[in-house]
Amino acid sequence: MRSLWTAALLLVTSGCYGALRTSWPDADFSTGGIGGVAGGTGGSGQGVAGNGVGGIGGTTGGSVGGVAGNGRGGVGGAGTAGAGGGAECAPTCASSAYCDNGTCRSRVTEFPLQDTGARPRYIVAGGDGNLWFTDSTYDKIRRISTSGTVNEFVVPTTGSGLGGIAAGPDGNVWFTEENGGKIGVITPTGMITEYPPTITLALPIAITAGADGKIWFTEAGSSQIGVSTAAGVISEKSVPTSDGQPWGIAKGPDGNCWFVEAVGNKLARITPGGSITEFDIPTPNSNPGHVVAGSDGNIWFTESGANKVGRSTTAGSITEFAITTPDASPGDLTVGPDSNIWFVEGSTASIGRIDSTGKITEFAVPANPYGIARGPDGSLWFTEQQAGKIGRFLPP
Repeated sequence: MRSLWTAALLLVTSGCYGALRTSWPDADFSTGGIGGVAGGTGGSGQGVAGNGVGGIGGTTGGSVGGVAGNGRGGVGGAGTAGAGGGAECAPTCASSAYCDNGTCRSRVTEFPLQDTGARPRYIVAGGDGNLWFTDSTYDKIRRISTSGTVNEFVVPTTGSGLGGIAAGPDGNVWFTEENGGKIGVITPTGMITEYPPTITLALPIAITAGADGKIWFTEAGSSQIGVSTAAGVISEKSVPTSDGQPWGIAKGPDGNCWFVEAVGNKLARITPGGSITEFDIPTPNSNPGHVVAGSDGNIWFTESGANKVGRSTTAGSITEFAITTPDASPGDLTVGPDSNIWFVEGSTASIGRIDSTGKITEFAVPANPYGIARGPDGSLWFTEQQAGKIGRFLPP
């Protein structure tokens, strides 16, 4: 009995659990409990998205689970294990699936929207534990729980052309109305207020919460950066490059906001005081669209025209990484639970992952993704604009 317990303990500390810590550097894994001598039930650990490390059973029970189903069965028989433990899958599951006790299961779960022709666009995790997303067809802000329950709220302006969406510092969710020329705010209970920028046909696109507690957004139509207080008092700053058409924007690790210029082919930084510095993107006509601050202290952005992902230091030193799949149309991006950058490929029905070294891995999803966000449950949530669905992806 003692030798069996020792062997099982070595398997956890040197095998599956060590791999877990390598794959999920920012996760909080708890080792399962130890079963009884005569076939006690193994403990069940708690991990990312419920994929914990199974406990060690007694002489007739217990098994060690793996992350996302890639772990080997542990010592003994019917102990409790984390999701995906047990028998190995042969042949090995595709990248878009995981092994669950000998069966390959999809990493993706889809949630269809009721409205025919619904076109969900961008998505964000709200402070209330739900995901919020815009729908450009029905002038609706929708909310989906991590269990898949959808609620919807109608925006007052008809034909608003809802675009970007962001969690605000006030506990509300803020969004842009591209056609309506407004920005809006919705409370967790669904109350909506709209505020128009001062410029006609401003075409507000992307939006983010700044480090200064204000809301920052891009105006592609007027080539300006707008900033709003929580009360809706708006001011604007012109981009130095004429007709630069600023697009994506995000709060940077340096206390500034960073944005890309789709036509100007630049990455730019704006301070809370409104001072703008531009940096040329090395590849001409790269059509940069979206930007996010990485966990590595750098700024990451996608270039749909160049089929690349870009990385910049806060000093403006830019490095580009080519996507292997031709014409992938990289778009929206987010920081995943593994601290890597995840992005959508709008033309290949795939989600891409790029690590700090620039290595890119692609994962197939059922339909072309459009927006993407990290959910409070440790999953990646994305919109399928053409399919009218919301997808949930369990990262490996």
